[in-house]
Amino acid sequence: MDAALSYTIILTQSPALSESHLTAQGLVSELIAQGDKIDRIFFYQDAAFVGLKSQIPGQGLQPSYQGWLDLQQKQNFPLQICIANALRRGIVDKTEAQRYQCLETLQAGFQLSGLGEIADACQSSDRIITL
Repeated sequence: MDAALSYTIILTQSPALSESHLTAQGLVSELIAQGDKIDRIFFYQDAAFVGLKSQIPGQGLQPSYQGWLDLQQKQNFPLQICIANALRRGIVDKTEAQRYQCLETLQAGFQLSGLGEIADACQSSDRIITL
């Protein structure tokens, strides 16, 4: 039997304008099913929109963040959003909401993180996949 691999997935495209999030969710589901480990999912550039809790999807669709939260239940891995990209898109956690005196807009289950997480992923993950 092959040893399990660890993966970091980096997404860069908006969940509203691209199928990349659905593709990535399918990939992550398969990796988990075959016994591999997900180290983290990192949302960069317009992919940061995935953490916006005020999303209103099209009729009959779930918000883009729901698929990630469902996968996170199968294997506890962090859903990290680039803090600089998030702030530019109006996505703030409790700490940033206090700093900027605004309402928190980050969906529960996600966290704001710096680019240092990608550097860490390059050291700790066996594979880095960008979609």
